[in-house]
Amino acid sequence: MRLKKYLFFAFGLTFTLLMTAFAHYRNSLRLVENITVEFEAQQFQFLNDSLVNKLLIQKKGALPWKAKDSLDLIKLEHLLENDPYIKNADVYHFQQGVLGVRIQEKKAIIRIQGPKQFFMDSSGDFFPISKNYTPKVPLFWGTMEEEQKPDLLFLIDQLNTDPFLRNELASIQYRSNSFFIGLRSFEFEVEIGQVRRLREKISKLKVFCAYRESHPSATEFSRINLKFKNQVVGS
Repeated sequence: MRLKKYLFFAFGLTFTLLMTAFAHYRNSLRLVENITVEFEAQQFQFLNDSLVNKLLIQKKGALPWKAKDSLDLIKLEHLLENDPYIKNADVYHFQQGVLGVRIQEKKAIIRIQGPKQFFMDSSGDFFPISKNYTPKVPLFWGTMEEEQKPDLLFLIDQLNTDPFLRNELASIQYRSNSFFIGLRSFEFEVEIGQVRRLREKISKLKVFCAYRESHPSATEFSRINLKFKNQVVGS
């Protein structure tokens, strides 16, 4: 009786292993004949599915490829993420003979206008200007120093949390140890200083802008200074 159970178990295990090997063999004969590209939230700006296809084909060769189950998906993801406009890439098996690719593009929050021009995203990563798409983002005038990056990212983040200032912010500059910003609807320059007490400075700026809008004939200033506590200094 025990022998029969042992033989039955051995037969079942052998059958399972053979079926697994056969399935793996059949999969190994399949070819990847198509690539489907999906962009996160269906948003693509710098790239499109055709450009992603070309990038993969340039690196892997023309379709069809070897069996999709033998592809190193992680290597393909790293290959795509080496593209300066791609923040994250997921490569997966999608139906028979099709390779699925999901792309998250980098999102520019500012454009650096210095000796070299490039974009920067919210992670502080730089990427080049594109011929395919020009996002409407504020300009940073001058040379971007690495030590300025954390404060600049914080400044942009805080300004972008306010709907009014997010739409108004046109430019940022750093000189004489101070941040300066330019607004779209107002001609005066705004001296922020350092990013300390930034919420207070933003509040003062919004009050001053509201005053200027309601009093268009008031004294004109070419610059307002927000560095001093509880006051706005115009010049």
